[in-house]
Amino acid sequence: MSKLLIPIDFSENASVAAHYAAQIAITTNNEITLFHSFTSHINKFANTKHLVDPSEEDAKLKMETLVAELLQKYPSIKISTRFANGILAESLEKQEIKDSYQTVIMGTKGATGLESVLIGSNTYDVIKESKIPVLAVPKNATKLKKDNIGLLTNFKPGELEVLKQAIPLYGNNFHLQLIHINTKELEINTLGNKLENWIEQIIAETGIEDISYIVKSPSYFAGSRENIANGIHTIIRDEDIDVILITKSRKSFFQNIFTENIVKHMAFEIEVPNFFGRVE
Repeated sequence: MSKLLIPIDFSENASVAAHYAAQIAITTNNEITLFHSFTSHINKFANTKHLVDPSEEDAKLKMETLVAELLQKYPSIKISTRFANGILAESLEKQEIKDSYQTVIMGTKGATGLESVLIGSNTYDVIKESKIPVLAVPKNATKLKKDNIGLLTNFKPGELEVLKQAIPLYGNNFHLQLIHINTKELEINTLGNKLENWIEQIIAETGIEDISYIVKSPSYFAGSRENIANGIHTIIRDEDIDVILITKSRKSFFQNIFTENIVKHMAFEIEVPNFFGRVE
């Protein structure tokens, strides 16, 4: 049995993520851990020995209520809880988390104001710093869907590793939609050969056989880095993709998103769960 870690701040977004994670746990026999960080009272009670911050007791009561709600709806799942002091991203950087958990599953605000969540705060920081994969779940993802999963690809080994990281959550009985941006303007024949070889490798290493691909020229994005994000989300909508897999490494598409500030534009358009795999 492996564990899924779900950060909880008792918002509706966090609740959606917890229910999404519970649906995964039902099919994978994972245990879910609901994790709450106390941050509002740091230093406020630092010089006292007998006072207890009332927000801690309130948080524990709310956590009990959430656990009861999940068990009522998903009685077969195994749930544990965890509390810590400090900033969430810093807590998740610890080696203990990497050793104990498979994936972080976090709620986001989706298209209703994600900037306040992703830019300079918890979800953004966790995606950047987490030692394990992070699955960002938008508010509208109330039902687990895994029929059509997309992978942003540039034929790199790390992308195959990220796909393997997602398989324990989603299995391998789904349609895999490869999405490639032809930034090098490769000729059709050359690109076709690369895709065929890449698909053969994916089949051999993952057992996923239902695979197709879509290729877009940079001109599709109207020459604007910001439009790359908009274009990718148009592809996600047009292809009816349930989950998008993104590789997080220094030379990956993920890194370009953050260094070029494209994330701000993607943030307002998150409509399906985004799985940010971890590649060293």
